[in-house]
Amino acid sequence: PVMTEPYRFVVLGTGGDFTFKVLQTLIKQNMRPVAYIQSGNKPQQDQSSFADIKLEVNKPQNDLLQLLSSNNIPVFYGSEIELSHQIKSLKAEFLLVACWQKLLSNEVLNSVSKAALNLHPSLLPKYRGVDPIGEQLLAKDYNFGISLHLLNEHFDKGDIVLQKPLNIKTPYLRHGINNLSAETGAYLFIEALKLNSTTEWVLTKQKK
Repeated sequence: PVMTEPYRFVVLGTGGDFTFKVLQTLIKQNMRPVAYIQSGNKPQQDQSSFADIKLEVNKPQNDLLQLLSSNNIPVFYGSEIELSHQIKSLKAEFLLVACWQKLLSNEVLNSVSKAALNLHPSLLPKYRGVDPIGEQLLAKDYNFGISLHLLNEHFDKGDIVLQKPLNIKTPYLRHGINNLSAETGAYLFIEALKLNSTTEWVLTKQKK
């Protein structure tokens, strides 16, 4: 069923598997972002096919670009200077980060009218940082989970909006954990938007 109230939100991502799975799940639930912003600069059209690996890092996967174009979702490329301007011009209420390597400025966080949120694949405050799934696997800690939290001036330290443990059976494969985190995270974001339209979020402060 199509949701009656269209929520205006923008998704930021690096174009990897996590970003793809979040967007794919949202679109399947009829939750389309007004735009997707990809980290880095726009790939050169005349790039040779044997392009240097470094140039490929910030290039969204072809299946991600296909998913977005078939759903008429515009793609922008975000350098810090343009980000807040881009988001403001889209009149977005919410910002959803689904994998982004840099800390976003307050100007960017304040460019949406309601909330800037991040999906982090761990049960925060545990396993902050860039590779929580890898760290958990190394630590042999199999209590995987996903956190939806507010963004602030520190990495992965904002108040938690919603959190959910993941029920993962062995073997613990990174790809499977990553996909389930992203999918579950997309559902948490939808739940948060629905809650926000009827009530105030009950936020949980992160322990030091």
